[in-house]
Amino acid sequence: MSKVLVTGANGFVGKHLLDELLAHAIEVLAVGGPLSTAKRGGGGQKSLALDLTKPAEAQKIDFGGVTGVIHLAGLAAVGPSFDNPMRYIDTNIGIEVNLFEAALAQKARPRFLIISSGALYNPAAGLPLDEQSQVLPSSPYAVSKLGQEQMAQYYTQRGLECIIARPFNHFGPGQEAGFIVPDLTRQLIECQQGKRHEISVGNLEAQRDYTDVRDIVRAYRLLLGKGASGEVYNICSGKALSGKEILAGITKAAGFKARTKQDSARMRPSDSLVIYGNHRKLSQATGWQPEIAIETTLVDVVADWRSRL
Repeated sequence: MSKVLVTGANGFVGKHLLDELLAHAIEVLAVGGPLSTAKRGGGGQKSLALDLTKPAEAQKIDFGGVTGVIHLAGLAAVGPSFDNPMRYIDTNIGIEVNLFEAALAQKARPRFLIISSGALYNPAAGLPLDEQSQVLPSSPYAVSKLGQEQMAQYYTQRGLECIIARPFNHFGPGQEAGFIVPDLTRQLIECQQGKRHEISVGNLEAQRDYTDVRDIVRAYRLLLGKGASGEVYNICSGKALSGKEILAGITKAAGFKARTKQDSARMRPSDSLVIYGNHRKLSQATGWQPEIAIETTLVDVVADWRSRL
């Protein structure tokens, strides 16, 4: 890929993705607001601050020379979607439609990588979850992601190449509150600093499949180049870790232990006990394997939050 458009480029994953692409000498058109990622390797970066929920704003994108699109923009936190389902559905599906329509209006035909979610699967379908597992969205967020996949299928029929990625849980330095790892880490560091007395937690028994965000964005780069149009690819570690294990890892990385208190507000209406995936299809197509150990990621996350608080 010689020139890649990245939407949501100023978000948590977007910033890591820019680093990944620029490090591989790929020219980037970054859409999403003010961006500070340094240029690396032989790649260059141009940034646009656009509100892609508005069709007229999406039409401002110049697709000239763009050979690939990695679409990250949208609402990503699962929890808030239960309180405002229509916002998630309108935003996540609407942005994607505006992007596709802008490309068609310019008669552009880049390869699109649509970022969906491993949260679509029915965990009762049998583990590990692969791309053939039954889909049963358990949140409005997941419903919006399924809608994105279906819109991609529609636009594939209109002549666009669309690859779908289903990343499972991912985390790393730079992630904001609203997700289990940054929420636990921030609170533990605040306890260590004497700013609070205990950590408020949700269901720490639930086990999820966690991958370092830097491994995730490497998969995105590889899929954009080697993935097959119309196909779906899981991106995951293939292992499950409980919230208790995650907290234990954070505690070890920080060198400090704090009391915990369960908070009903952090419990989700539907929360399956164990979920993990299978990345065989991705590995066969691209050679990708997760490389960064969870322990290493947690050390980096703790260091990141210490620098912020």
